[in-house]
Amino acid sequence: MEGLLNTDEMLDMKPGRVYAAVSIVVSENKLIMEKRSFSENDPWSGQFSLPGGHLSEQDKSLKETAIRETFEETGVDLGKNSRYIGYFGPFTPRNRENLEVYAYIFEIPKVVKLVPSPESEYLIWIELSNLKVENGIYGKEFKIAEGTIWGMTARVLEKFIELYQMGTK
Repeated sequence: MEGLLNTDEMLDMKPGRVYAAVSIVVSENKLIMEKRSFSENDPWSGQFSLPGGHLSEQDKSLKETAIRETFEETGVDLGKNSRYIGYFGPFTPRNRENLEVYAYIFEIPKVVKLVPSPESEYLIWIELSNLKVENGIYGKEFKIAEGTIWGMTARVLEKFIELYQMGTK
């Protein structure tokens, strides 16, 4: 899969745009998903998402953003015990057209206990084999036992699964 992804860190950041990163953390054919807590200030409140967040002044790159946000939201330290595979994107949520989100893929050696932050209602490991894309009311979606993954997260996962399948053939 590595040959299908970008690995450089030089993104062409444009003035007036907002940048964010999500992490796709894979281990033992599973990935981490987050059920976001309900909050009036969060436009994605209550939805399933990947760990991630906005680029901050302390981050030297969006990869650093992905690593920092994953640690804050899940307790998984990608800076110490992971293999960086690459990134793809950008994706833009339909309700924030000035936001560009890039997905960073990491592999860790084993499934670990996840520690949710206050931003998360809960965190789960999902079997990749259970992720089957469907057409839903709002576009592509994935039905899982815990609910429905839709919106930009579903678009990111659909692309990841496509790359994953191409890379494992």
